[in-house]
Amino acid sequence: MKENIILFAFVAIPVLIGLLLFLFHRRRGSLRKNAHGVWRTVFGNALLTLGLCSFALLCGEVYFRFIYDTTESFGLTRVTTEWLKRNYKYNTAGVRDSLERYVAQCTPGMRRVTFIGDSFTAGHGVKNVESRFTNIIRKKKPGWEVHVFSSNGWDTGDELTCLRNLIQRNNYELDIVILIYNLNDIADIVPEWQDNLKRIYGGAEPGFIVKYSYLFNTLYYWRKAARDPDVSKYYQFVQRAYLGPLWEEQKKRLINIRDTVEMRKGRLLVVTFPFIHLLGGIYPYASIHEKLDGLWAELRVSHLDLFGAFEKYRASDLVVNRRDAHPNERAHEIAANAILGFIEKCMNEIP
Repeated sequence: MKENIILFAFVAIPVLIGLLLFLFHRRRGSLRKNAHGVWRTVFGNALLTLGLCSFALLCGEVYFRFIYDTTESFGLTRVTTEWLKRNYKYNTAGVRDSLERYVAQCTPGMRRVTFIGDSFTAGHGVKNVESRFTNIIRKKKPGWEVHVFSSNGWDTGDELTCLRNLIQRNNYELDIVILIYNLNDIADIVPEWQDNLKRIYGGAEPGFIVKYSYLFNTLYYWRKAARDPDVSKYYQFVQRAYLGPLWEEQKKRLINIRDTVEMRKGRLLVVTFPFIHLLGGIYPYASIHEKLDGLWAELRVSHLDLFGAFEKYRASDLVVNRRDAHPNERAHEIAANAILGFIEKCMNEIP
């Protein structure tokens, strides 16, 4: 593989320089000092510096390839790509879960809880799938059928399509359906964000070394995330998206989800995640939460806003890392407890 060629080069270069240093000093010791002694010293020091630098690069390559084991928000780096390959195991429904198979028909005597969501629900950044909130709820409620239909990058349009396909193609029976909503789920109908995505993911490929070296690939995309406005200002488009005609279109899609669930004799519940990496101080998206809460109240859909469950915590305690804004294991546990209480309360109410 090409990444192995890069690793071999990282190993070979310091070894070669070390051999040259050995030969240089051996030869230098056998020569008498003359007018060229200064230049030999300069050359020797330069060779030593190159050797130290090449060894440092080797250490960096080894670290990011074999030791550093986490994700970043956008899934741009090779480290994140390999992390996803190792930790995302898909079942027969094509979704990440430890439950190998979902049965289409409800099991008599059991409540069915079907989660639909994006990367927050899939557990991006959480190694053990049993540590994400859906699986924690499944463990706590063994008498429930808990199914999880989620995927990284899904927005409201994808979730609506998923729901329709379950019903039309698989004759999937509904009971309690929980839409896990994120504020950026409106993104797929925002023209400017679609253009941003094309620039982020569809731009010119980096060079050979950046593409196949774990060290240079990681540093390249870290720099991109910090300086590229399409990445660093990702969340700013959300404020504008909930104003004017885009919000009206989003409302129609959310109403469509509710109607689709109810036509199949199911009951829709909604859980909204805040941008947890922005918690602390003044939270800039409170008005969007209020707008969503008002919509669900108008539609008579029970709604849990997880902002209240998270607001007392520091953002750094809840995110995967400073480059990945997804919820970590602690945040998933907090969410699981809040969502479980919400579901049980709703189940005890008259629909």
